[in-house]
Amino acid sequence: MDLVERAIAGEPLALDRLLLDAYPKLLARVDQKLPGEVRGAVAPEDIIQEVFATAFRNIGAFRPEGQDAFYRWLTAIADNRVIDVVRAQNAAKRGGGRGVAGQERSSIAALIDVVAVNDRTPSRSAGGHEAAAAVQVALAGLKPEYREALALRYLEGLGVAETAARMGKTEPAVHKLCSRGLQALREAMGEAAKYLSRAD
Repeated sequence: MDLVERAIAGEPLALDRLLLDAYPKLLARVDQKLPGEVRGAVAPEDIIQEVFATAFRNIGAFRPEGQDAFYRWLTAIADNRVIDVVRAQNAAKRGGGRGVAGQERSSIAALIDVVAVNDRTPSRSAGGHEAAAAVQVALAGLKPEYREALALRYLEGLGVAETAARMGKTEPAVHKLCSRGLQALREAMGEAAKYLSRAD
C-alpha cells in the first residue's frame, strides 16, 4: 500500500509524510499567489495551516485519480483559500474595515521554540523550513480546540485573557487547552522527527 492509500485508510503518519513532502512546493505556490496587500493580514503560512487542517479533516473522502493527485488536491484547497482571503480583504476594504483577521504574519518560530524540548525535535534536527513544515503538519492534526488555542496564543501572540475572550472560554480553560495542546504537539512533532531524521 502506498502512502496515499495508507493516509486515506487513516494512518496519520502517512498523511504527515505526504504533507511534509508537499510543504515546500505548496508554500512557494501560495507565496506566489497571495497578493502583497493581503500579506499584512494573512501570511502564506496561515493559508498552509488551513490547507493542512482541511486535509486532516477530509483525507478519508479523498479519491486519488491520476499522477500527483494528492498534490493537485492540496493545491485546489490552497487556491480556493487564497481566493476566499482576497475576496474577504476586498469586501473589508469596500466596507471601510481593516481587512481579514487584522493580525500580523504568523510566527511558527515562536511555536517551534516552545515545543523544542530536546535535541530530537524537528526544530533542532532539521533546517528551518523542515521545522516549520513539521510544526504546520503537527498543528493541523491536533483537536480543533487545541489548534485554535495554540494558534491564538503562539501564532497571533494574544494574551491568555484575549485568547479566552476570542474562544468564549475561561482563562483557566485556556491554560489547560494550551498545556494539553502543547503536549499533543510535542508528541506529534516527535513522530514527525522520525521522518525528518531520515530525509535525504
